[in-house]
Amino acid sequence: MKKIIGIALWLLAFLIPFKYAILDTEDLLQPDGSVDNIKGLLSFVALLGMLFIGYVLVDSSSAKPGSGEAHGH
Repeated sequence: MKKIIGIALWLLAFLIPFKYAILDTEDLLQPDGSVDNIKGLLSFVALLGMLFIGYVLVDSSSAKPGSGEAHGH
């Protein structure tokens, strides 16, 4: 179950639109001329969080050495 949740998090992480995370500043210009890229920051942090949590879940679901599942005999 952990492995499926981890893979789903990886897929969800790459479905987040990264248009604003790639410094597309023309679309981010405010009326006063400033640039506010909070969307880009949040999407980038969400990507990193989901990738890391997905990795932890997938890695913790795999068989550990010495767990008795795979014998070298």
